[in-house]
Amino acid sequence: MRRGAGLPAPADALGALGSLAESDLQRTDEHDLAILLCLAGLCAGLAGQGPSVSDLKAVADRYADTSILYTGRVLPRAKATVELVHEGLEGKSLDKLVEAADSISQGWPEYSASIFPEAFFRLSGRMSVESAAEDFRETSFITWRRGLAECAAGAADRALTSFGVSLAKYRQFSYYADAAWLYTDLVLTHLLTDDQEAAIRVLDEQRGYVDEVVAAAGHRPTTATTSYAFHLGDVRSGSYSSFVDSAAVGPQGLNEDDRALLRRYVKVSESLLAYSRSHARRDLDAAVDLFSFGWLGYLSSPYPEIFRRLAEHAEGSAAASPLLTAHVRWRGMLQATQLRLRSTELIRTATELRDRLRAAGLDREADIALLDAGMLHFALYGKAATAAWLSPQVHELRRRVPGPLQAVVETLQVPPQAGLQSTLANYLGVRAVYRVPDFMSALGVFRRGLRGRREMPAEVDIACCGETLWINGVMIYATTPPALAAIFRELGQELRSARAEDREVAFLSSVELAARTGRTTTAIAQMVRRFRMVCQEQLDRSTELGLKPDDLLQGRPGYRFNPMLVGEVAFHPASGDRAPGAAEG
Repeated sequence: MRRGAGLPAPADALGALGSLAESDLQRTDEHDLAILLCLAGLCAGLAGQGPSVSDLKAVADRYADTSILYTGRVLPRAKATVELVHEGLEGKSLDKLVEAADSISQGWPEYSASIFPEAFFRLSGRMSVESAAEDFRETSFITWRRGLAECAAGAADRALTSFGVSLAKYRQFSYYADAAWLYTDLVLTHLLTDDQEAAIRVLDEQRGYVDEVVAAAGHRPTTATTSYAFHLGDVRSGSYSSFVDSAAVGPQGLNEDDRALLRRYVKVSESLLAYSRSHARRDLDAAVDLFSFGWLGYLSSPYPEIFRRLAEHAEGSAAASPLLTAHVRWRGMLQATQLRLRSTELIRTATELRDRLRAAGLDREADIALLDAGMLHFALYGKAATAAWLSPQVHELRRRVPGPLQAVVETLQVPPQAGLQSTLANYLGVRAVYRVPDFMSALGVFRRGLRGRREMPAEVDIACCGETLWINGVMIYATTPPALAAIFRELGQELRSARAEDREVAFLSSVELAARTGRTTTAIAQMVRRFRMVCQEQLDRSTELGLKPDDLLQGRPGYRFNPMLVGEVAFHPASGDRAPGAAEG
């Protein structure tokens, strides 16, 4: 369906969907089916014949009723889009067609390169409605993504124009959460251009817009069957990852979580303005943490680079990159316990994390982080030590998170010889109400810790976030030597390639590594030796497992990451070119 491929006939666009085998239909991704239904509707309009709106909606309903891949986030909008195309055709309305094109593009980065803009343009010509191809190509989502790329590349003035166009369209088509997000993008970009007054005006407009939406949509009490206006957390929308996704366009009611989501962006804007005045990193951390918390795709989006530019603008070129968000640190704490993080280190990490989450206004999440650490501390160091640490916090925890606290209390009462499966499942169940990092990476601690076992975890992950280097959440370098980062990048690529090709991971000789990284063989050997020394020092200081650097980085007859132990090797650069990333659709 890329541009230039030519438009199929209506019957071809619909394909054999009407008589498609259930097994084939059920394996189709919801977004792919939505695109096909919209294309079939467009082709029918161009040909003046073909599947009707009811035919297309019937296929969508059959999919919703039978496929476990149905999420409810894409097809409902697709059905509404097919109706918009029909209404635009019947009423010769350019506005309806433009709105339909905008709807199709949401969550689809490849939309501009597809045949949809051309198809809409040809349909408007068939209706004898004056239009331009750009009317259907420059949608709210596509324009927003361009604005992000411009902002990350340092072209803030151009980004302001793109964001302004995108915001107007999101407001016009009642994408409330997207519009609230766009206001924050505008505040951030105005601060990059040193126009604090303009940022304040945008913030005031953002507050008024959110208040207006909340008042107009009304209150919907939360029940077991309540549907959300916005899906929160790390969700998939089409072919990209987002933190929030519109489940309904122009919802007639908002529940507590929906309203909190809209106001979340106002708080982010307020923290950004506070940072522009104070230049205090705590204000930037609060903005970044609140903005990114719960969004796994944040690190690969353009936003870390945009926030880095803001920090550099405010603090100078030595400003640290804002990659180590509260969410990233929390996940690191869970991973680090696999290496038997020392008691003092676990308590320190949990306390710092709780303070940082509170600074961002994420109070309940801060309490869950503390309870997570308490559960892990119990698994590693027993009931008495854990009770001594957590008891002074009980009053506040009971007030804000009574359910998770009670689950922890019940776990602490389990005798050492008894199984924890039931109480642990209870804790995970009540914890799941909160949008917090996945606890799965730490579950092995309960099996090994309570029985005194100290075997290696199944996998150890290596991550380079900006200048910092981490092994399973344990910081090895605050400032990673560039030569070491270059070596790890090559070894990580070899590990990924070998696994993708289902072959043995090759040892890379010092000569080959030197050629790939632009270093001498002597420098390679010295850098690896120095890494092993620093790694051993940091692991001995922070953990009790006894993991050796040679367990990770094997060195004969060349160098490679141990494929039996090393899982993921991830790089999140502090700066540089980034492809437009994921945010809200």
